[in-house]
Amino acid sequence: MKAEDPMTTEIPAPRSRTDALACSLAQEAGAAAPQRPPSFAVALPAAAAAAIMAAFGVVVALVGPRPDFPSIIGEWIYIFKAAAMLLLAGGSYALVRAAAIPGRSVKPALALAPAALFLLVNALADRSGLPLSGVRPPLSVPLCVGMIVVASLPALALFLAAMRRGAPTRLRRAGFFAGLLAGATGALGYTAACVNDGAAFVAVWYVAAALIVAGIGAAAGPRSLAW
Repeated sequence: MKAEDPMTTEIPAPRSRTDALACSLAQEAGAAAPQRPPSFAVALPAAAAAAIMAAFGVVVALVGPRPDFPSIIGEWIYIFKAAAMLLLAGGSYALVRAAAIPGRSVKPALALAPAALFLLVNALADRSGLPLSGVRPPLSVPLCVGMIVVASLPALALFLAAMRRGAPTRLRRAGFFAGLLAGATGALGYTAACVNDGAAFVAVWYVAAALIVAGIGAAAGPRSLAW
């Protein structure tokens, strides 16, 4: 009997329909793997970067930067505004991550304490004499709050989309945290245009605007984040 050439021996075909089905599913999974959507660990920081650019873009497009913006970037009042909103965004970011990852827990009071303390201390130490109603009453407050809310809406959509890559369970709470993060991001964008330089004004009205966006996020959460 003629020996088989080991170099030309064929691999046996699947022995049953079950084997054939398994092979077919494996091939389809392999082909689909490169097209998988990004994980939550990638989606959230990407959404944060896009949200910051979107917030500044909305503010510049709608009202433009304040005339002296280039000269005040190094001044304390602008550093205070930006630092306060970055602290609020940082605490909210930690809450969003925890809300989207089962088993992870972060206490809101602990996460938001740095921003709250920073805002409170600077508001109490403010000696600028600028009124809480802003430098252009009665327009300053509604313009500030309204612009922050508008600038936050693209950010809110991005953060809710990113959270869908995770596994949030308490959807209204998760939406609230996404809204708070979006509100802080929108407020950070508005610092480029805001001419109200009183620390108390920032502490009250920037935070009020962020809380409005958080409320929008809480209302949208159950529908937007449902599995």
